[in-house]
Amino acid sequence: MTARLRVDLKALVGNYRTYCEAAAGAVGAVVKADAYGLGAAAASQALAAAGCGHFFVARTAEGMALRRTLAEPEIHVLDGALPETVDALLEHRLNPVLNSPEQLALWTARNSSAATVHVDTGMQRLGFPFDVAPKTFSGVGVGLVMTHLACADVPEHPLNALQAERIGRLRERFPGVPLSIGNSAGILSGADFGCDLARPGIGLYGGNPWTGGANPMQTVATLEAQVVQLRTVGAGEAIGYGASWAAKRPTPVAVLGIGYADGLPRLLSGRGEVFANGRRCPMLGRVSMDLTAIDATGVGLKAGDWVEVFGPNLPVDEVAAKANSIAYEILTGISRRVERRYEAELSAD
Repeated sequence: MTARLRVDLKALVGNYRTYCEAAAGAVGAVVKADAYGLGAAAASQALAAAGCGHFFVARTAEGMALRRTLAEPEIHVLDGALPETVDALLEHRLNPVLNSPEQLALWTARNSSAATVHVDTGMQRLGFPFDVAPKTFSGVGVGLVMTHLACADVPEHPLNALQAERIGRLRERFPGVPLSIGNSAGILSGADFGCDLARPGIGLYGGNPWTGGANPMQTVATLEAQVVQLRTVGAGEAIGYGASWAAKRPTPVAVLGIGYADGLPRLLSGRGEVFANGRRCPMLGRVSMDLTAIDATGVGLKAGDWVEVFGPNLPVDEVAAKANSIAYEILTGISRRVERRYEAELSAD
């Protein structure tokens, strides 16, 4: 392996506890997409040991895999109940988040326990429309009402006020029914988005919950690449496919064993950086499938050394911005051929 993702489980738990301190009620964890690429099994075990009792995935197959890791906690499936997944949901004790009358009818015909329903307060994706009448659920025990924030990462966005007002009306419409709100920024936004069960995602994994502003979360994921070879490129000579970068002077170059097949965005070609021995080193030429070249001038690298692609010195949000992307996409795009290493001893406190 010439690329590895180091995952600091202690920092992950620290971020979870930050949310617990900020939240008005209980705090679950969104571990869909393999815990945002970090590894759902290891992440969920660490979070469960820290007291997390609710885990959220997108697909039934994700829930089935997670149930093999977690015997007791609640596992919620955001896709809801589909004709082809009902049997698996029941067999693996998964809780579908019901998004439509059709899903409600399908699930309650097979299961008599209290249902979890999703009401759309402004996201305009999944969920019952906001004006759904409580009589829609007549004869059905509603055990949890869920909604999702669209713009909490931008506090001044006008949709936040509309969703806060609608959430207040949801409480009136479903008196005594617990409410769950999802969004890493929303949990940190105060009383308007207080709820009984919060669902943080990107913030757990060290991404910045805010669009702009300081990141209050600890770094969890560090992507590193190994120096495969060192060479000196002469003045006027070019590097890589398309010869898109040419040296103006003799330049020490380190070739790293990471490329777009590992999840390094090709859009970082000629604009990205890595961090090595206390300084930033520009990427040179195109990011290729397996290899990326960097300017190693004055860095003192040797073959076999490891450099940081993102992590404590190069925040994943900064790297994402240079790739015209977001931290979510960068993390979930790290391929399976990148080794995951789980670090830090966890305490029970």
